[in-house]
Amino acid sequence: MSGNLWATDYIDKELIIMEVPYKKILVPVDGSSHALRALSHAATLARYLAAEISILYVSVLSQQVPLYDQVKGAKIPPNASTDPANYAKTILAEASKQVPADIYVQTHNELGEPRTAITDFATQNGYDIIVIGCRGLGAISGLLLGSVSTYVLHHAPCPVLVIK
Repeated sequence: MSGNLWATDYIDKELIIMEVPYKKILVPVDGSSHALRALSHAATLARYLAAEISILYVSVLSQQVPLYDQVKGAKIPPNASTDPANYAKTILAEASKQVPADIYVQTHNELGEPRTAITDFATQNGYDIIVIGCRGLGAISGLLLGSVSTYVLHHAPCPVLVIK
């Protein structure tokens, strides 16, 4: 294994091969099955490329505001609002267990709106790629604000791999 990913492109019918090094992989998680699938893909990439993984959980501001109780269809788990710090630790610990021991992994918890928190975090920390699930737990944000993965795809400072 070379530790680098090779991408091919065609320019004026000439094959161009470029080296694409991914050493820092960011995986946002929310406890959903899509996020865990994304983490699995990221672990495969990390193993092949000798890269490190950073798992990011964003504590949503609405988790600390009882307003979500008034909105039908909210999928925010109750303990996320009563003890957000421990909830974040639980989500990150469970996600970390999914990464094989031979892959270097870090966990991070940010507070804010997931779409911008993810892209800002990636920008500030120089990630080479973001691997994200196509859907998460946020039914309300998906309805009102648009998909987190779609926002990240269009606003990230680096390539984004969206996992179904």
